[in-house]
Amino acid sequence: MSLCPCGSGRDLEDCCGPYIEGVAPAPTAEALMRSRYTAHTLGKYDYLDETVHPDIRDESDHAEMSKWSQSVEWQGLDIHSVKDGGADQDTGEVSFTARYAVSGMPRELREDAFFRRENGRWFYVDGVVHGHEPVRRATPKIGRNEPCPCGSGKKYKKCCGR
Repeated sequence: MSLCPCGSGRDLEDCCGPYIEGVAPAPTAEALMRSRYTAHTLGKYDYLDETVHPDIRDESDHAEMSKWSQSVEWQGLDIHSVKDGGADQDTGEVSFTARYAVSGMPRELREDAFFRRENGRWFYVDGVVHGHEPVRRATPKIGRNEPCPCGSGKKYKKCCGR
């Protein structure tokens, strides 16, 4: 027995394994989220396709997704919050961070994922990926030939711009 990659602390056979193998459907939106992460780590790409809502399944590129997933080293999943998505509900939201590395460089995927349950099965519907905000200059850029803002009377390139 091995620990489930989803970070639950349970054995794979007692956690995400039955969902991925089709023995049972994921009972909650969070369980589906965890099992989808685990499917990435195990290379179970058909499960990922099957758990995308049929209305948007054509929008996903199976080959591209599996190529990307195979190129990364999965390092962990952190669930930040869960809103609804219980066994007796039909919609849910799971906020998470999936940690991985590309060529040894650590990366994170931070997403608010949305799920819908239909006919007793949960499906991934959509997600909002949180990106890093670009660095924005707080003050206007100083040209090389403009007077230095320090007040020395010299050109910026000959003073503080060195």
